[in-house]
Amino acid sequence: MSGHMKKKYGVGAIALAMLIMALPAWAAESAEEAAGAGRLLRKEETPPAVICGGCISPTFSSQGKGSITPYGRIELDGIYSNRNTNPLDPGQFNGYATAAGKSSNASATFNPRYSVFGIRGDRTDGTHVLTGVVETDFYSQTDNAGNISPRLRLAYARYSPNNNKTSITAGMDWTPVMGLHPNLIDFSIMGYNGNLWQRLPQVTVRHQFNEHFDGLVTAFRFERGLSAIQPQTQRRTFSGSGVGGIPPNNCFTTPAPSSQFACSENAFNDPVQMPYFGTRFGFNGTGNLQGMMVALNAAYRWYRSAPTASTGGIPSGRDINSYLVGAEVVVPITRQLKFSGEIAYGQALGVEFFRFGQDRNLGTGKPIRTAVGWAEFDYAHDKDTTFIAGYGFDNPLNSDVRGTTAGADTQYLLNHRTYLTAVRHIWGDLYTSFEWNHLMTEWSTQQRFAGDNFMLSTWYNF
Repeated sequence: MSGHMKKKYGVGAIALAMLIMALPAWAAESAEEAAGAGRLLRKEETPPAVICGGCISPTFSSQGKGSITPYGRIELDGIYSNRNTNPLDPGQFNGYATAAGKSSNASATFNPRYSVFGIRGDRTDGTHVLTGVVETDFYSQTDNAGNISPRLRLAYARYSPNNNKTSITAGMDWTPVMGLHPNLIDFSIMGYNGNLWQRLPQVTVRHQFNEHFDGLVTAFRFERGLSAIQPQTQRRTFSGSGVGGIPPNNCFTTPAPSSQFACSENAFNDPVQMPYFGTRFGFNGTGNLQGMMVALNAAYRWYRSAPTASTGGIPSGRDINSYLVGAEVVVPITRQLKFSGEIAYGQALGVEFFRFGQDRNLGTGKPIRTAVGWAEFDYAHDKDTTFIAGYGFDNPLNSDVRGTTAGADTQYLLNHRTYLTAVRHIWGDLYTSFEWNHLMTEWSTQQRFAGDNFMLSTWYNF
């Protein structure tokens, strides 16, 4: 072997020896770096101390098993009314009944707005349970054909650390008190006629004490300033500028942007600052009492009323103590026949209970007390056909309404209805139904009207 080759092999042998000697140190360093990187990665996966709603936060897909389920309903309602049967919500005339109005002209329509789309997310590890729901329909604030925009119905997260024995709900969900509802097809679900309901932002804690008893405590209210959509917008005195948003002006009064600014002032100076605080305790039957339910409910809120207009408005500066006490009941009579109903009494019950403009006397500013209730029989003729018959009433105390300056179709002394419904399962998740609502209203103007609303509906749940 030549000297040149010996030199090459000598250099190669030295390099190889150095690499072998360095390998343990390199391997140890690599393992340390890997361990450090792993620790760092896990540290990054730990949620930061503050996660804001607008920030991108980590997703913990390894914690429990989860699913995302889209769902919805496609519905078309054919409606005929023999007079104005929705005078109490003229911005949403297409699709539901609230009272018997003064106008006696008959009308008919097709209504697709009660179609619904939602997404539900679930995650659990057998102990912790997490559920989130976002749901919309197509009843935006005004009824404008050809411009049917989505409207938020539900948007809440519900968490339980003990497999639903105790849970907390935060977000927009159905009103947690007086939560039993009649099985109407009519979109109003008998609001203004004895059923107290809404879908509201809330924080609600529920607890299942045992197989029979459950309870909840809750705080709920409409968003700030949303009282502006009712006929009497209240606004506390403020030091800003602009006059828009005070009747007879509104939030779209020109010239902008002063009117826009004034409307934000309405929201920030809404006198209704406190939420309702409420509770519900229920009993659920088992064994021979399977299907029976009895629940007691209560809610309370206070605020001090504010002016509704610069001149000629409702008297303000009154303490408005709004309260509600009520009961719900479901009683199976036979395997096919069931009775359900509610009864309640309250004061200053307004937008949070689908009673827009009925909470205060428009002439005196005093809160109005009322008794409400409904009763219903459901009969399952067979697995495909159900018949429903019911009655509901909303009966304000006449002395509390006396002196009101309300005009026609605004505040009532008594508003009640009867209804008959037939639901037929066609195939799969396709249904059709027919419903007749007979509405009877005695207004504060001493006028009495009766009207009929007929609905032929079909819907597909998916």
